[in-house]
Amino acid sequence: MCTSTIVGVGNRLAAEDRGQIVAALLGRGLRLTTQREVVCEAIFGCSGHICAEHILESVTAHHPGLRMNKTTVYRALHLLLELGLVSEHKCGDGRAQYEPAHRGPHSHMICRQCGRLLDMDDAVASSIRKRLVEEHGFQVELENYPVFGLCPDCRG
Repeated sequence: MCTSTIVGVGNRLAAEDRGQIVAALLGRGLRLTTQREVVCEAIFGCSGHICAEHILESVTAHHPGLRMNKTTVYRALHLLLELGLVSEHKCGDGRAQYEPAHRGPHSHMICRQCGRLLDMDDAVASSIRKRLVEEHGFQVELENYPVFGLCPDCRG
């Protein structure tokens, strides 16, 4: 399971997000089921990245009467990925974490010890890109490849 913070999870979908999700589903002849909606609430309500286990944990906590299991979560995630509504980021150990695709491409840092996935500041990523081009003539694409190391908590 990921160690990312799930602050804000369980909030209702913002009208704009809900509209985009419904439009994408309707475009494929599908509807926004309760299960799909609560998975979206968990992902879009998360301030960072969230794994499937935390999605299920959030859904269970905020919708105790709803019948939901890990398979349902993975089916919803697969569909959301196909529709381009969610981005998936694989951690070094094969685990995946998810975030809304509208956050756009950006670089990530992954802690080798705890697996925490952090967004890299765009200014830092730009500086790395610029320096690699200047010193080596190499244009790097950090958006697709995470930087591994130790997070502040694990270093301490």
